[in-house]
Amino acid sequence: MGWNPYTDQKNRAYSSILTSLFPEQTKTLPRIIVWSIIFLLDLILVLGGAMYLGWLEFDNYRIQRLASAGLIALAVGLFWLQGVIWGSIVRFFQKRKELD
Repeated sequence: MGWNPYTDQKNRAYSSILTSLFPEQTKTLPRIIVWSIIFLLDLILVLGGAMYLGWLEFDNYRIQRLASAGLIALAVGLFWLQGVIWGSIVRFFQKRKELD
């Protein structure tokens, strides 16, 4: 496999999109690893909860796909919210440390 400028440029674009959507989660490699595990746990929690509550038991395949997509969107939203909350906690303690 050689160097392919189109593929490299496309990968950089995807990387910049993820970095702008999830700034707290993509700062360093250890954070990426930890937040990836948290995201997988979010997916398991949301999909497991939906299966437990019976939200995925539809007769129509299209409705079932739509419900699955909505649940994945819910998991991504939860993941983003966790990043926002984590960032605000970190900023709070940084400001507090600066005041001391």
